[in-house]
Amino acid sequence: MNEVATPATMPATARRVPFVLGGRRIESTSGADVVVQTPSGEVCFPAFEESALLEIDCFERQMLADVPLQEILSFLNRVGKHWKSEEYSRRRIYIRQLQELLGYSPQAAAAEADRIGILLTAHARMYDIVAAELGSRFILDEWIAREEAWVRAFPRGLSVHVLPGNVPLSGVISIVRALVTKNVCIAKAASADPITPSALALSFLDVDPAHPVARATSAVYWRPSDPAAIQLVSQADSVCAWGGQEAISWARRHAGDDVPVLSFGPKRSVALVGRDADIVAAARGIAHDVVLYDQRACFSTQRVFAEGDTSRLVEGLRDELDEHCRLIGPASQSDDELARVQLARLEDTFHGAVLESGEHWTIVVQRCPPDASEHPLGRVLYVHPVESLKEAYSFIGPDVQTVSVAPWAILSQHRDALARCGASRLVEPGLSNLFRIGATHDAVNPLQALVRMVAVEAPAAVHGKGMVVAVNQTELLKAGNLKDLVL
Repeated sequence: MNEVATPATMPATARRVPFVLGGRRIESTSGADVVVQTPSGEVCFPAFEESALLEIDCFERQMLADVPLQEILSFLNRVGKHWKSEEYSRRRIYIRQLQELLGYSPQAAAAEADRIGILLTAHARMYDIVAAELGSRFILDEWIAREEAWVRAFPRGLSVHVLPGNVPLSGVISIVRALVTKNVCIAKAASADPITPSALALSFLDVDPAHPVARATSAVYWRPSDPAAIQLVSQADSVCAWGGQEAISWARRHAGDDVPVLSFGPKRSVALVGRDADIVAAARGIAHDVVLYDQRACFSTQRVFAEGDTSRLVEGLRDELDEHCRLIGPASQSDDELARVQLARLEDTFHGAVLESGEHWTIVVQRCPPDASEHPLGRVLYVHPVESLKEAYSFIGPDVQTVSVAPWAILSQHRDALARCGASRLVEPGLSNLFRIGATHDAVNPLQALVRMVAVEAPAAVHGKGMVVAVNQTELLKAGNLKDLVL
């Protein structure tokens, strides 16, 4: 995406996206506006300059620390109910902007707004996520007894999130994680999705601009070279960076030495189909995982390794891809994206692959992938016949996020090997975008990087488990009996 500084007056065709800073809508700053070129139009942002940084510096970084988790989740739930309503004006504007600026189909745009509403209203599941990742759903509000200590999770403070452009919901998830762990959140929009963070933050203001969650949420945009942005990241207490390697490297380079940096970089995903799989069910699930986000998501299936004869699987995929393309129309593609798909088709044909194409999809049947890291996206699915699924292991590494497996019964034969190869998620086809409670994200528990786990340890009067003498180390040293202290 291209971005340029412009005079204070924006181009007539550009859509203005405001900043949201600490519960306030900011339409402009004193600096030159920044125009971002999207696939279907231009978006104009205020300049991220020292005035914005000074305002953020005035934020109380622990403003959510004493707000009960239930109040945070209740507020998010109220916002989410608006997002679920087809009459909510901001939802309608957002859906229109996804289509007009990012090229989404009407079905895909409405589905994304639905997912935002579902996430924000999932308060019961958020309690379970906190419990799964931090050990107790109460640990953000009170001290929890844990063996010989009492432990509580405290927010790190100012959490800066450099958000992705390929999956809008991922940016919302990142913001929600920061708020659930009671951090002040600064969300930087991606040039590929300049509208979602602002739309979410403005929806907070619609419900209650004075609420602590609204005041703790800011949505901005900056260029990597902006001095104020570099200074902000250097002062952050935690950083979460999504997207390409360039964005992640920028965040790591400018974050403080002792600041945790969560990174969710570019990944790819594959499917494994065994001989005994239910071909109809497998094809349906794989088609869903291909169509969703047009393969731009890390969890999108790009390649299928299938045992034995693949003719029935390809037949099933043809039907299911047609059906899923009717359910979720494809996003508009730039000339470069269309050219990339056409070039891939020519190269694959040259290498002897068998191609089948529908109106919005391509299936490439290819014995051995020449380079498993290169993929044109755009609903192009590679099917690789193998004699054994073990042949797929050599094409799976740390850059693979999700492996879907059919039939599910064979997963136990492969899960350890797939994990050792580098895969971080193993799912059933059709569930690649559905992250279950208790699961990890790219092999980590993200909430743990957003909190400080503080411990109050038992005093001397408490005999620890297994201790046979009082915890009086001075007396033990005098008596020469330190070895009786069992730890």
